[in-house]
Amino acid sequence: MLALKQISILKFLGKIFVSLLLIAGIAAFFHLMKTEPEEHTACNAPGMQCEASLLEEEPADPIVDTAAIIQGVLAKVQEEHKYDFLDDLAGRKLWGIDISKYQKNINWSLMVKRNKPDFVFVKVTEGTTIVDKMYRSHKRNLEKHDILHGAYHFMSFSSSGKRQAQKFIKHAGLKKGNMVPVLDVEYTRRRMPNKRKVLREIRNYCDVIEKHYGVKPIIYTHPHLYSKYLKGSFEDYPLWICDYRNNPRHDWAIWQHTAKARLYGYNGRLDKNVMKSDKKTLKTLLLL
Repeated sequence: MLALKQISILKFLGKIFVSLLLIAGIAAFFHLMKTEPEEHTACNAPGMQCEASLLEEEPADPIVDTAAIIQGVLAKVQEEHKYDFLDDLAGRKLWGIDISKYQKNINWSLMVKRNKPDFVFVKVTEGTTIVDKMYRSHKRNLEKHDILHGAYHFMSFSSSGKRQAQKFIKHAGLKKGNMVPVLDVEYTRRRMPNKRKVLREIRNYCDVIEKHYGVKPIIYTHPHLYSKYLKGSFEDYPLWICDYRNNPRHDWAIWQHTAKARLYGYNGRLDKNVMKSDKKTLKTLLLL
């Protein structure tokens, strides 16, 4: 009976020994098969950043963000030369036009060749529901022919000024080098609301524009409306005044002096404007 028990114990110990040998063999196999990551693995490929292992004895090589360095250099160069554009415009007699969907068939090549405008404003939106169907086409041509340009929004007093500004931003696609956004404030076919509401909605619109672009929008309007509603509330905003009869008595940055201009490249009449070109004014009119 004792002999049988001893034999059973020996068999059990033998199985344990064999199991240990098997485990040791497997561990040795995986140790031999272990590979170190190559220079470009998912952990240390260019542009990827990994946390250093707590078991590493040597610190990881510093990661160089080349893209960030290039962007920093470009930003510095742009900052140093952004006023070169003003130097080119300053002191010149600058004139331009404003257009919308009603000016469809413009021969831009001929216009540029014979009477290239210094600047052009294009209508983008009106209220919260209307997007000018010619805006994208006009903008592409202006970029193609290297014409300084901007965009304007026609104000409605039947919807929120804030939502109108958001609509404009969504569709205008303005960037540095373009002109400052324009808010077109005119008498509408509907009865104008009271002055308090007019000022509130214009202010709500301007606040959104200023927050997004970092500039005060240009306000386009007529002398009577400016005197009745805006004077005293928006004195520090660039003024684009429309007056076909007299030299404007208000301090304007842009003056629309006729709606009957004739230019090569367009078979019809156009709004024509002049722009002050002193550096102080130009800084308020350009997105730099």
